[in-house]
Amino acid sequence: MNAVRFFSLVLVGALLLAGVAVVLPMIEDDTVTVAFSDKSNYETLIIAKETGMLEDAGIRPLLVTGGIRAAEALVTGSADMAAMGDGPAVSTIAKDNGAMIVARFINGEGMHRFIAHTDISEPKELEGNKVGLQQGSSSHGAFLRWMDANGVDPDKVTIVPMDPKNIPLAMQIGVSGPDRDGIVAMAGSEPWAIATERECGSAVYEIGNSSGQGTTFPMVLVASQRIMDRNPAAVSDMIGILVKSNQFIIDNWSEAMEICASRTGAANVTEQESCSLLQNYEVGFDESDLQSLEMAAQVMLEFGRISALPDISSHIDKRFLNGLDA
Repeated sequence: MNAVRFFSLVLVGALLLAGVAVVLPMIEDDTVTVAFSDKSNYETLIIAKETGMLEDAGIRPLLVTGGIRAAEALVTGSADMAAMGDGPAVSTIAKDNGAMIVARFINGEGMHRFIAHTDISEPKELEGNKVGLQQGSSSHGAFLRWMDANGVDPDKVTIVPMDPKNIPLAMQIGVSGPDRDGIVAMAGSEPWAIATERECGSAVYEIGNSSGQGTTFPMVLVASQRIMDRNPAAVSDMIGILVKSNQFIIDNWSEAMEICASRTGAANVTEQESCSLLQNYEVGFDESDLQSLEMAAQVMLEFGRISALPDISSHIDKRFLNGLDA
């Protein structure tokens, strides 16, 4: 509780005890909250939390499962800022509620991977089968693009919406159990893909990934209209933290991987490195990020994930980047 708020409460209490009528004003919580996931693709935020950078700046972390949940926290007012991938970011700004993309902090062409049972020998054989993924996620969009590029009819593939934490076990049950009516493939970023490989061993393999789709799959920070109006300095502080945290990862790779492995669900540091090496750690926002988001929006529109194409460029606010726009 800050000093001003504490003094106000003490003063109100004294007046009430003295019998003075008091009209209580609305006292707003001045805590700044950022939502993100404890998983790969969010190493920047994990390091910022675990090294005390967020705490030092007075920013409270709100841990969620996946970017789509971070987007929900932002839209409902549970968070002032949220970290997410391109799919959830497009869904968020499509609601046109004033939220703005203020920075990209990580990207990686091949960060989404598709793991299938070994009896699925080619993408076309996914037709007539079930695929588990987190609905509305960046991995969902990447999988839709991959199916299109590989001649798979999406109307013949049953998407099973799942909590990504449950996907490795669901795949393992499908491999070892007698009931093959379950999912035969998964789409996900890390650590869900590598955890599926770990759980299922030689019974699964990578049938494809998101490389070569013409997008870098930017991980972005989205800020609410409320925080940008009331406390723009907090947004600038958050972007400064992203820069500092990424530099920590680059300069202290082994230590950073140990920290992240303890949070992401990776089995060990080696596994964490395999996940993290798929990514670039750089804060900014450039034309390739805009193009990637526009591609995500187009795919989401084609497959009915959004009802209309949002004007992405009008939902980018680069004033907080202080020149970090590349």
